Amino acid sequence: MSGSPKRAAKRRPSFLVRLAKGLYITLFILSLIVVAGYAALNIFAPKPTVDGQVTIPPKTENSAPLPTATDGLPASAAPDSLVLNRRDNVFTCLMLGVADIGGSDTIMLGVFDTKAKTASLISIPRDTVIYSNGKYRKINSTYAGGETAVAAAVRDLLGVPVDYYVSVNLKAFSSIVDQIGGVWFNVPVDMDYDDPLQDLHIHIKAGYQLLDGSKAEGVMRCRNCYPSADIGRTATQRAFLTALAKQAITPSNVTNVTSLINTFSQYVVSDMPLNDMVFFGTQAIGMDLDSALNAASLEGEWISPYWHLDDEAVLELVNSLGIYEETVPAQALHIVHP
Repeated sequence: MSGSPKRAAKRRPSFLVRLAKGLYITLFILSLIVVAGYAALNIFAPKPTVDGQVTIPPKTENSAPLPTATDGLPASAAPDSLVLNRRDNVFTCLMLGVADIGGSDTIMLGVFDTKAKTASLISIPRDTVIYSNGKYRKINSTYAGGETAVAAAVRDLLGVPVDYYVSVNLKAFSSIVDQIGGVWFNVPVDMDYDDPLQDLHIHIKAGYQLLDGSKAEGVMRCRNCYPSADIGRTATQRAFLTALAKQAITPSNVTNVTSLINTFSQYVVSDMPLNDMVFFGTQAIGMDLDSALNAASLEGEWISPYWHLDDEAVLELVNSLGIYEETVPAQALHIVHP
């Protein structure tokens, strides 16, 4: 039989083979995107670096001052100083709510465990008694020295590190609530309060309702609406902040991102770098605030003119925050009782 042999006909790959190749290529591309995104996150928003140890000086009330570097001995080497080791992936932030007339109206300590995806929000009553500059005073008064002075007072009182501070003008809540179309919230008590000096007029009925910006600011600020004054208000503040976070972080508010950023730049002062904000934002994605957020207040009792802390209850609360590897001893806290 003459002529060259016939070339075998080229068969088209089966559908399953083409599908497998398509999936492989898709997974490969997605893997590249994930790797590139992870690399970008670590380059532009890496995990913040904080000191692994915290040195807590001894309580100095009615005692001689600690040695300083000018005395030839660093403060960290002072006798009886306590050194505690921080847990990895746990960060703290002091959050202050400030009114236009000045002064810190709200003091909270936030603790975020980025590995366990849990957070704690601790209210510190503004009338809490501390010992500072040779006299007893309310912790709220330290705001006269700025955010760093409040951070130092909280650090000394509770024996915890304060990695960042965020100071928010309370008008920010009014603006944010209006931008997201209001916040549904169960107002716990009837609120009726007028203060012409602050141009503050609060008239809100108790019950579950949609709050606009003006009413939301009133809910955050109303202090004389509760028999327990600041203690009742701090519980409401924590509950409202939780509701605000749940209702603000939704797909429907994506279009409001630019305006919300503008609001933060106008009303918020912080020492937290932008890349750290990005890091914490990415770590918070997917958190279930119903189960992952623990809210509490420093327990105590009102003995005019101060809020006196309960030593044992506060120590138990500090240990529950999981900031340190070790159990925090009582001497780490500098609670005072005039």
